[in-house]
Amino acid sequence: MNVSRASEHGSAIVTAAIALPLGAALFFLLRLVEGIIRGPMALNALLEETAKATLFVLAVLGSKSRIWRNILFPRGTDPDFGPPTPLLFPLLCITAFGLTENILYYFSFPTSSIYKRLLYSYPIHLNTALLYALGFLSGKPLRVASSFIICVLYHLALNYLSFRLPEVVIYLFGVVNLFILFLLYRRVLVKIIERSMQACWNPK
Repeated sequence: MNVSRASEHGSAIVTAAIALPLGAALFFLLRLVEGIIRGPMALNALLEETAKATLFVLAVLGSKSRIWRNILFPRGTDPDFGPPTPLLFPLLCITAFGLTENILYYFSFPTSSIYKRLLYSYPIHLNTALLYALGFLSGKPLRVASSFIICVLYHLALNYLSFRLPEVVIYLFGVVNLFILFLLYRRVLVKIIERSMQACWNPK
């Protein structure tokens, strides 16, 4: 039991060590691409959400590789556990992506507006990440596709409103974003527990 738990913690550390710098690097890459293209806001939102969804696709594909799974998902090799749920990697990448964005914003504009961004903008990245997680946990391609469409529209709509709403209303939207974050997080945990129970009762 202790060996298994130590292996699990070691896997999480390795995953974080890879995912966090990769998420920061992804932000700089997208920033460079957006600077070159200089497209409209809709295109930028589409690019960012495509990159996030791709992280989940790569994580799922990687979990099917024995080498990659042994590095990041050793629990999948333990017969006492069900198939691995490769969500931590893309979730950490996107967390680092949004954190890098806000840190750079604060360095560029070191004002109290950073609180507005942390309340309004940062949860956008976390909420879309959790929506993708729910889509991939469902195992249904249509659910994944609908998650992508919802994330693009959600991201674009809030970016658009951020330039047009009064500051007080933006803070109120921020509170709503945090509430949505809580609900999505709870839903992801429930889905993971359900998958674990199914794996226990339906071993392959």
